[in-house]
Amino acid sequence: MWRQVARRGVWVAAVSVGSAAALVLTGASARASYAASLPAPALVTSASASPGVVPASGGTVSVNGTVEHAATCQLELLSSQSFPVVYSHNPRSCTSGVFSARVTIGPNPTLVARTVALALVASNATSSFPGRFYVRLLPALQARLLAASAFPTVVPASGGTVTVTAAVEDATTCQLQLLSSQSFPVVYSHNPRNCTSGVFSAKVTIGPNPGHAERTVAFALVARNLASSSPGKFFVTLKAAPATPLATPPETTVVPAVSPPVSLSVTRSSNWSGYSAKGGPYTEVKGTFTVPSVASSAPLTTQVSQWVGLDGTSQSDPALIQAGVDEFPDARSPIGYDVQAWWEILPAAETNIMTVNVSAGDRVTVTIWQVTPGTWRIELTDDTTGQSFATPGESYNGPGSSAEWIVEATTECQSSCHTASLAPFTPPVVFSGLGMTGPQATTVDDIVLVQGLNNVATPSPLSAGSFKVSYTGPPANNF
Repeated sequence: MWRQVARRGVWVAAVSVGSAAALVLTGASARASYAASLPAPALVTSASASPGVVPASGGTVSVNGTVEHAATCQLELLSSQSFPVVYSHNPRSCTSGVFSARVTIGPNPTLVARTVALALVASNATSSFPGRFYVRLLPALQARLLAASAFPTVVPASGGTVTVTAAVEDATTCQLQLLSSQSFPVVYSHNPRNCTSGVFSAKVTIGPNPGHAERTVAFALVARNLASSSPGKFFVTLKAAPATPLATPPETTVVPAVSPPVSLSVTRSSNWSGYSAKGGPYTEVKGTFTVPSVASSAPLTTQVSQWVGLDGTSQSDPALIQAGVDEFPDARSPIGYDVQAWWEILPAAETNIMTVNVSAGDRVTVTIWQVTPGTWRIELTDDTTGQSFATPGESYNGPGSSAEWIVEATTECQSSCHTASLAPFTPPVVFSGLGMTGPQATTVDDIVLVQGLNNVATPSPLSAGSFKVSYTGPPANNF
């Protein structure tokens, strides 16, 4: 029974106890009825992958699961990794209570085992349930180079081709690398090549050795897989190019003389004194001379030189190949002058010979000869001390039309070129053992050195392949 009760101006509805109980029972019944109408929670009762362990190269696994009260099932990747994991992301019906799918796992790029975490998620209209499972990806194996070598291991100086062979394990590619640097070519394929079979072979071509020293060509063969690499070094020796044969000078065939039919011509020069034999071509010239002393009071601007050579007797013949000894005053020298051996091929400047120490009074022999056309050698020997010097093959293409044995007032070039005054020397320079290889001279020039109005150096008559040049100029204190 409902009744109304007035209390302080507020109406309060009252109901009997029995009626209230009836209302409560009616609400509970409605909620229970609604709950009974909902689907049961989705549940994953099992989820797994087969196989559970995948080799380092990767592979495909089968995923199987059982579920209850699920309308759809879906795979989810829970872990993150640097290799691919390929699967279908789309939900699929699994009202039958079973689920299956395939997952492809890529190769392991590391030397550490990896765990791929996945979940099978069962869902219905009101709930979802994840069931986790795992796949283990084995670590990649270390690529190993077992052996690498080249055959032959020694290549002649002319170069050649070698065969490179190698044995490897757990490698997918192999690649040749050149480790050394050199001035000759080394030709090989730089590209990586498949060597999963465990063997590798390649050809390498090595060019000729341009030097006279043996060279070592260093290589590496690098075996690789996705996770690692393994280099192995090997070497090839390239033999030295043979040194230019130390050709000996030919036998002298002609000794210059002035007897008929050879004509003698007396000439004057501002810088030469001695003899020149004309009528070549000559392929060798030789001669021995004594080294004089320079007067102690000789001015510092004076010089004197003795040499043996070929060509250079006229303006139309600018070529000249020669070797000899210079003397020039030097206030810093204990004896007041310096003595220096040298060789020269014009137009280049003279080259000092530092391995032969010549002194005044020594006898020096110079021999210059053609080794092959265009290639010549120069030899200078101090017969007094036994010290000797020889060039390797030097390029020279002069005509060899004349041979000379000369005392010279040398030419000095700084901002401009000029002939130095001849230094007073004593005793006379004695030339002996003169000779050349080639035809008999047609003309022999007797050359007198003239400076100013003075004959400053004069040769003696030529006799039996020898003569001497005397200083005939003013005394040193009259310069």
